[in-house]
Amino acid sequence: MTDFSADPIDTRLLQELQRDARQTNRSLANAVGLAPSTTLNRVRDLEARGAISGYHAQVDLASLGRSLEALVFVRLQPKSREIVERFLQHVWSLPETMGVDLISGIEDAVVHLAVANADELQAVVLNQISSFPEVFDERTSLLFERRRRVVVEPATGD
Repeated sequence: MTDFSADPIDTRLLQELQRDARQTNRSLANAVGLAPSTTLNRVRDLEARGAISGYHAQVDLASLGRSLEALVFVRLQPKSREIVERFLQHVWSLPETMGVDLISGIEDAVVHLAVANADELQAVVLNQISSFPEVFDERTSLLFERRRRVVVEPATGD
């Protein structure tokens, strides 16, 4: 999405929905000072414009038995679109993978893993990532803490 512009009401709607996407339309309307019908129309417009791309449940990984998280920084050799895409598909298919990012710099990709323990982490890194034919090098770092913004506001465009 490019050139998204939001007025103060759209911004407030986005803030409220990011804080609690399960709130009722009536509650949302009260929070932003609009009629429920107007609020519903504006939310639908934000969805149609791509500003709201979906709704999801946030889960606690530790409660799912995945209390150990790590980032695996990967270098691929040789680098080609086909090899990168094949690697991305491979790591994305692993149930331990929480996210994959393509990056610039020394490494080519970062794989976010969530596993039960160090033995499982070692097995995934050695058997699934390092053993991928075009992985030239990998570096694994444990995540001690992760903070994410719950509410993201539109860029000001300055």
